[in-house]
Amino acid sequence: MIEFILLGIAIFWLVLAALVRRFNLEEKGVTIIPLLLLMVRTRRFLSFITTLSTRVKPFWNVYALVGVVVSVVGIPVSLGYFSWNAYKVLSVPKEAVPVVPIIPGVTIKITWGLLIGIAIIFFVHEFSHGIVARKEGISLKSMGLLLLVVIPGAFVEPDEEEMKKASPLTRVKVYSAGSLANFIVAALFLGLLMVIPQVPDGIAVYDTLSGTPAEAVLHDGLLIHTINGAEVNTYDQFSAELERYSPGDTLTLGTDEGTIPITLTQHPSDPTQGYMGIRPLQHVKYFQILDIFSWIFMLNLSVALFNLFPISRVLDGGKITDEILNHYFSESTSKKLGTAFAGLAILILAVNLLSNVIT
Repeated sequence: MIEFILLGIAIFWLVLAALVRRFNLEEKGVTIIPLLLLMVRTRRFLSFITTLSTRVKPFWNVYALVGVVVSVVGIPVSLGYFSWNAYKVLSVPKEAVPVVPIIPGVTIKITWGLLIGIAIIFFVHEFSHGIVARKEGISLKSMGLLLLVVIPGAFVEPDEEEMKKASPLTRVKVYSAGSLANFIVAALFLGLLMVIPQVPDGIAVYDTLSGTPAEAVLHDGLLIHTINGAEVNTYDQFSAELERYSPGDTLTLGTDEGTIPITLTQHPSDPTQGYMGIRPLQHVKYFQILDIFSWIFMLNLSVALFNLFPISRVLDGGKITDEILNHYFSESTSKKLGTAFAGLAILILAVNLLSNVIT
């Protein structure tokens, strides 16, 4: 399956590259490195960002300073969290939190919640950078959308020369603004998730496993309410009911699409246990809304923490770390320390990614 996905991605990029060259889109602000990066620049909306930055100036002044505090505290917190998880990966893999790069359609299923969450991440992150930059008197060259392999994103380009001439505190304010916006959005949607009641109303089929009975008769998103007439609206009810059956038993599933018969096979880890071959997901009332809100919360929190990782000259956390080191050390020493921090951060991140292999 993965080979077809990769082939599809390659064909998509080849077609995209051909269209860019055929219509001379480079002259209209499009930059492409086939199979790797696509950037679409525009100067539209820059005036809107400028207008926002001039409104309620006291608020944006406080906002920028809060961003600095949050980032200075968040950088060691981010480094500490990923370091602790890396230790778990190496010592007790089962207790480590899996770290998976979000690649829509490859590492994670595409849902409305995922797509809306990604859009909100980049919108608030980049607009926050742009608003604080303009508030600090730094011009914006452009803004736009990007695609890194298959990961969508957005960007705002401050004027590099003006950024270099700005004070270290101004640069830190600009770098800090993105993560602060993501933290605020995450907190807002966490609050909404806590307010909305979560009432179980069935078991959703997240996906079916290849070569199992479910593959032939069930499909992703199907909602199961009963098994042989017994209510299974919660995961515990579903699991307990399935344990009553053996390989070869035929069940009648009551679903949101009517009744569906399915004959069980042997469970991979217990030959005496019946097995249908689905990955079940607890479904609740207002599931679509809760799913969207959950994605917005998780993605914004994850991006805010990851963005504060101290990888020099790449992530905002690394740029802020560079500014702090430049303030306290000579240029040569700060560069060496920045490189050392970046190397350590990349090593820690690599160990975290191993959690998907080890566990």
